[in-house]
Amino acid sequence: MPMAMVVIPFAIGIFFAEQWCMPWWLLITTCIVALAGAISLSKGWQNIAIFVAIFAVGAIAHSLSYQSDIPYNKPLEIVLKLETSSAERNGYTSAEAKIEQSEERSIEGKKVVLWGDSLIRFKAGDRLHLTTPIRPFRAERRAYAELMHHRQIIGSVSVNHRATYEYIPATRVSLHDWAVGRLQSALKPSDARAVVLAMTTGDKGEIRSELRDSYSASGTSHLLAVSGLHIGIAFMLINLLLLPLVLLRYGNVVRSVAAVALIWIYVWLCGMSPSAMRAAIMFSLLQFSLSSLREYVSVNILAGTAFIMLVFDSHLLFDISFQLSFIAVAGIVLWAMPLYRLCATRYKVVNTFVAILLVGIASTIATMPLVARTFGTISLVGVLINPAVIVLANIVVFAGVISLIIPPVAVVAEWAAEWQNHIVEWGASLRYGHFDLELSDWAMWGAILLFTVVTITILLLPKRKKAPKIEG
Repeated sequence: MPMAMVVIPFAIGIFFAEQWCMPWWLLITTCIVALAGAISLSKGWQNIAIFVAIFAVGAIAHSLSYQSDIPYNKPLEIVLKLETSSAERNGYTSAEAKIEQSEERSIEGKKVVLWGDSLIRFKAGDRLHLTTPIRPFRAERRAYAELMHHRQIIGSVSVNHRATYEYIPATRVSLHDWAVGRLQSALKPSDARAVVLAMTTGDKGEIRSELRDSYSASGTSHLLAVSGLHIGIAFMLINLLLLPLVLLRYGNVVRSVAAVALIWIYVWLCGMSPSAMRAAIMFSLLQFSLSSLREYVSVNILAGTAFIMLVFDSHLLFDISFQLSFIAVAGIVLWAMPLYRLCATRYKVVNTFVAILLVGIASTIATMPLVARTFGTISLVGVLINPAVIVLANIVVFAGVISLIIPPVAVVAEWAAEWQNHIVEWGASLRYGHFDLELSDWAMWGAILLFTVVTITILLLPKRKKAPKIEG
């Protein structure tokens, strides 16, 4: 069964469980009856029964993740462990932290946003022991509150330089901290270094708010979060370096195992961010498909990745970064790849430029409805500058990773990041580079449905057969 036929009913079940609180007995009964029907009914009805069973499993999985009541606005003695380093946010700093210990045992293991003033800087792995209330997210910021809920973040905690708390620094240096320190010692503080750190290690603590706004206005903010693009670059680099292994006996298997291991080490180096983990799962499945010497289907790999992620965390279905990531990759798989095959020439340099251009256009257009609904803006300049910034992004990540072993190479990553910043800031400054447009839910789903129908129609069109050669 194609993975798309599994992940679709599973996702629908999660959606229904989020909208309506369905009784346990109904969900379990539905699942059991549907499974019985899948075994005993005829083939046509079997498919419907399987669909219903997977739907019920999705609803059950999401129901298990409901949060208990949180004791908001009540001073609590807690120990927080920072999961991300502090990042600047318009005069403040913010980081994500997990509640390790609390007098309210029900909130242990939950996450909060830790806000601090500009003098407060913490690193991932640091701990804070303090007495403070957990504040709920403001009701007027409903979309933000819902996003935090689906990221399992229950509220916010504030500290400042006058607050009383016990600071417990990280007892050991993680691989992520080592990588950040390595790049910081190789380069002087600058916007270029901030971007190299963000794109190579996932550490965005040095990025200025103004630079972050420029990336957002130009439609290139995805470059600052380690995701599919960055893992894809690492994937290509690793496979290139391990190419000699194919000459050995069982070389393909050894190469694939080593490649998957190195991809996950890179994700660990980047701090195990959710976007990097999603991409790593997809490329791990892709590596297996390549090593088995079987024809792989990109849509199945994408759907399989989505299913695995949703099984472990059903709330990802409502996470904007998860949605943007998979819609962008779907656009690349369903639009950019077929168009590239039509436009391919005999010249590799031309093909590379065409591929970069099509990837940028496909991912930008595919995500436009969701971006307009969520952020109320559409970036036109993103389509224009994407080819250039993606080429530079390849250089930044490639040279950034190499510089962890050979530090002098960091200047190449810095040079590429500096040019990337110039292009992004120029694009953000264009008067008509982006405009405000906030779509309603109905308009967004209508646009996505239109794209889907057009795509399916094109895929189902009969392919023209090549005329046989006439010899003689």
